[in-house]
Amino acid sequence: MSTMNFALSPRLGRVLGTTAGLLVGLAGLAPTVLADERNADGWTVLRPAPDTRFVFVSSSEGDDRNSGRTPAQAVRTIAKAASLVRNNSADWLLLKKGDTWHEGFGSWKNSGRSEEERVVIASYGDADTRPTIICEGENGIAAPYGQDVSHVAIVGIHFKAVRPASSDSSRGIRWLSVGEDLLIENCMIEGFFNNISIEGINVGFENAQIRRNIIVDAWSVSGHAQGIFANDVTGLLIEENIIDRNGWNPDIPGADGTTFKQNVYLQVGVTGVEFRGNITSRASAAGVQMRSGGIAEDNLIYANPMGLRFGYSSLEWPQEAARGVIRNNVVVGGPLSRDVDEVFGIWTERMLDTEITGNVVTNAEGTNGLPIAYTMGGNAANVVMHNNTAYKWTNGNRGQAIKFSVDTVGTEPGSVTVRDNRWIMPGSEKVVNIRTMGMIAFWSNDFEGVDGSDDIFKFDGQNANMSDWLATPNVTQDQILDIHFVDESRDLKAYAQHLGFADEAAFLQAARSMSRDNWDPRLTGTAASAWIRAGFETAAN
Repeated sequence: MSTMNFALSPRLGRVLGTTAGLLVGLAGLAPTVLADERNADGWTVLRPAPDTRFVFVSSSEGDDRNSGRTPAQAVRTIAKAASLVRNNSADWLLLKKGDTWHEGFGSWKNSGRSEEERVVIASYGDADTRPTIICEGENGIAAPYGQDVSHVAIVGIHFKAVRPASSDSSRGIRWLSVGEDLLIENCMIEGFFNNISIEGINVGFENAQIRRNIIVDAWSVSGHAQGIFANDVTGLLIEENIIDRNGWNPDIPGADGTTFKQNVYLQVGVTGVEFRGNITSRASAAGVQMRSGGIAEDNLIYANPMGLRFGYSSLEWPQEAARGVIRNNVVVGGPLSRDVDEVFGIWTERMLDTEITGNVVTNAEGTNGLPIAYTMGGNAANVVMHNNTAYKWTNGNRGQAIKFSVDTVGTEPGSVTVRDNRWIMPGSEKVVNIRTMGMIAFWSNDFEGVDGSDDIFKFDGQNANMSDWLATPNVTQDQILDIHFVDESRDLKAYAQHLGFADEAAFLQAARSMSRDNWDPRLTGTAASAWIRAGFETAAN
C-alpha cells in the first residue's frame, strides 16, 4: 500500500468498497476555484499520501478500545475516531456505510497539508446507503470560529437534524474559518437551520466546492434558514446539487416561508462564484441569490417565488457591481411556499459587464402573484441580454416578459442591449414595462400571442402599442410573428413524464434519493435544463 491511488490495489479497493473511486476534475472552472481532477463519471479524485493514516469507525461493529487502523479494528464513536486524526496530515477518517451515529463531529480543527493531500472524512464498505449522523440540536461538523482549517474533504456522509421547533441554531456543515480548500461532495444534509454555512472570518476563506450533494429541508421558526449560506468566500463552486425545499417546513407549526429564507444565499462578499447544473426548487424565497454575481449556467430552477437573483440593490456602484454570465438556465413555475405579490424568473440588479443568454422562463400558469420573467433594476452598463425566451409566464391576463427600472450610463443606446429574444405571452396586458428607456437598445426581438394594436408596452411613463414602440429611436426591427418551436410544452412535468415519473414531485423525490451509488445524470439540472431548452429551439418550417 505504499503507492495508494484510485486505481488502488485490489485489497484496498475491497476494504473501501464503493468509496474507492472518490475521484474529480477541472473542466470549465474559473481560475478562482480549485482545478481538481475528476474521473470519467465526474467525481472528485482523492488520493491518499504515502503516509496517510486510515481511521475506521463503525457504530455497529466498532470498539473504542481498538486501534481503528483496519475495518476489523474499527473504533465505535466519532469522537474516538476524530482523536486519531492528525493535524496538518493527509489522514482519512472513514465511517462505515449503513451505520448510524447519534453524535456529530463537533469542533473540527484538523487541516490537511495541501490541495493534493487533504484530510478526508468519507466512508467505507459496500452498503448502498451513506453513513448517517443524527444531530439532536447540535452541528454536524464545524470549524472553530476564526481558526485556519484548510484542505478538508467531506465526502459521502448523511447529516440529519432532529430538533424541536424552538431550536434555530444547528448547522449541518459550518465553516467559520480563515484558510482555504473545502470540498463537500456526495453528502446529504437535511433539516438543519442552515444546512451548509461557509463564512470567511477576518481575511476570508478561499476555494470551496459543493458538488453533487442533496441539500434539503432546512427550516426555522424565528430565524432566516438557508440551504446554503456563504459570506466572504473567494472562489465558490456549487455544482450539480439537488437543493430542495429550504427555508420552510409545512409540517412544523410556525416554520413558514418568508422572503428572507433561500435555497442558496451568497452574500456580497462571495466572489468567483460558479453555480452550475443544479436543481434548485421549492424554496421559501430565492432558488439562488448571487449578490456579487458570477456564473450561473445550466440550472433547473423550479417553483420558487424568486428564481435566480443576480446582484443586489445596495451594492456600491460601480465598485461592487455584480458581474458575470447568466446562461442556459431554465426557470419553471409551480406551486409556491407562500402567497406573493410578484413571481420572478430572473431578477438582476446593479450589473456591469454581464451577459444574459440562452435562458428559458416558462409556464407560470397557476402561480399566484404577478409573474415577471426578466427584471432589471439599479444601475447597469455593458449588459447584453440576447437569445432568451419567456413563454406563458402569465397568470390569467397578468404577466410581463421584462420589467426594467434600471439607470443606464453612456451617451447613446447600447449601455444595455436587448436583442434576439422571444416573448410569447398570450393574453398578457403588459408584456414590456420599462420605467426609463435611457440608453437601453432593443432590436430583433420577437413577440407572439399579443395584438399589436393593444397597449402591451409601457415606457417613460406612457402606455404604447407596437407602432409607438417601433417609433422610438431605441427600438429596431422588433416584430410580432408566429414562432414555431420544436416543442414548447416542455417543462419539468413533461421532463418527469419523459423519464417515466408521474409528475414533478415524483421526479424530485427520485433526485433527492440519489447518491454516488445510484447517481443518475438524467436527474440533474444539467440534463433537465438541456432537455427543456431543446424544446424551445426554433423548428424548421
